[in-house]
Amino acid sequence: MKTLNQLEPQQRRSLLVLFITGLLFWISIAILLPTLPAYLDAIGINQQQIGLIIGAFAIGLLATRPIVGKLVDIKGRKVVLLIGTAVVAIAPLGYLAFTSIPLLMVVRAFHGISIAAFTTAYSALVVDLAPPKQRGEIIGLMSLTNPVGVALGPALGGNLQVMGMYNAIFWVSIVCGAISLIAASQLHNARIKI
Repeated sequence: MKTLNQLEPQQRRSLLVLFITGLLFWISIAILLPTLPAYLDAIGINQQQIGLIIGAFAIGLLATRPIVGKLVDIKGRKVVLLIGTAVVAIAPLGYLAFTSIPLLMVVRAFHGISIAAFTTAYSALVVDLAPPKQRGEIIGLMSLTNPVGVALGPALGGNLQVMGMYNAIFWVSIVCGAISLIAASQLHNARIKI
């Protein structure tokens, strides 16, 4: 924490906004980890089909990772971060809207784009914002968004699932994603290409 106090106010603000963006992004993703398969089962999809739907996430992630890597360098970190947070806010609407297996697979693959875009841009932004002498410590602190979000999301989702509130799970995911998007839009720094 001493390191954060030594930063310029604008750097500290940008890192705080980026941390909030990351934490909410990971909560949005992780709330669905234990609950989406159970929801799909509850709407009558068999286990094999559930596996195909859940696995489609990797298709979106893997197919777009090389593209977002180039975009981060060409269009800038913030633009790609906004793409990742927008996708994480929009994708859960598809789970609410569709019950068709092919459409759910498309939604799940689309959802995978969020991690490809977000993680690439987030990592690059952290490195951009961190002064070279404190880079390792700041990267360590900023990487806490993932484990904290992945701890909070399933706990929250699991509690809502026990109460039978599947729609609420998706809406919490949407709201966390939307707030993450709003926070990401507030990032301003001369070193961030816009």
